[in-house]
Amino acid sequence: MKAASTPIEWQQGFAKSSITGLNMAWESAGPADGETIFMVAGLGCQLTMWNDEFCSPLLQRGYRLVRFDNRDIGLTDQHPTSMKVNVPATFIRNKLGLQTPTNYKLDTMANDAIGLIDALELKRPHLLGISMGGMISQIVAAKAPEKIGKLVTLMSSTNNPKLPMPTPNVLHNMFLKKPKSQKIDDVVAHVERVFTAIGSPGYPPDPLKLRERARKSYNRAYKPAGVLRQTHCVVATGSIEDYTREIRVPTCVIHGLDDPLLKKACSERIARLVPNSRLHLIKGLGHDLPEPLAPTFAEIIHSHLG
Repeated sequence: MKAASTPIEWQQGFAKSSITGLNMAWESAGPADGETIFMVAGLGCQLTMWNDEFCSPLLQRGYRLVRFDNRDIGLTDQHPTSMKVNVPATFIRNKLGLQTPTNYKLDTMANDAIGLIDALELKRPHLLGISMGGMISQIVAAKAPEKIGKLVTLMSSTNNPKLPMPTPNVLHNMFLKKPKSQKIDDVVAHVERVFTAIGSPGYPPDPLKLRERARKSYNRAYKPAGVLRQTHCVVATGSIEDYTREIRVPTCVIHGLDDPLLKKACSERIARLVPNSRLHLIKGLGHDLPEPLAPTFAEIIHSHLG
């Protein structure tokens, strides 16, 4: 077994989604014959957001973990074309129930993921999706239940425009305030500011670790245009509740009681719409993956998958 302090050895590769043809970066760790957890990252986050501290307790339980970069982020291909987007205007249109053209929707990102499962020949992997990744995972579970095992959503939502909005501080720091420049120091400062705003009140993030991870992410890949397109995708897609209502695979819903970005009502809505789902609300948890809670996450996930 690997201790949390021992770096995980990730096998790395690329594969083309059998549905969309997108060339996607992936990594895996754990026993080849272990039950597989297919990990879907959140908005603007590379596969490395599933950090070693979070992953180690799952590996210790014998799971095989597969993580990947969504389109437009990390080492996965960027979207081949780009139309101009206006996120604030689209946000207002979304609240008014109006449709807005976009480069792609969450449905497309779900097809990327389904095609990657096929390309890697994964046999009914369990889905673990965080935030936007939880929305993508809901669509995958609804569209291709025969290809997956169980579903876990972590601090996610049905993306219904009627759900509570983020706090003003989060809206300002995450969507309105930009880095001073695209130089690494300014981007790192911006990432630290965002994750401090959305972080867990009960488990405040370590500024040094935040900056270290931000630097590693920047050096691995920095695609601000892709992050903007992903953001527009989420807003323009709107509610995915037509998919959520179709989910019939066993589902576990995890959320923080102190999440300032996606309020707990967002996950409560998932649990309300998915029959026989399990809802776990964690005190002190915001919109991040605090290291002290890694064993708690692993125990909840293992209890559901087991």
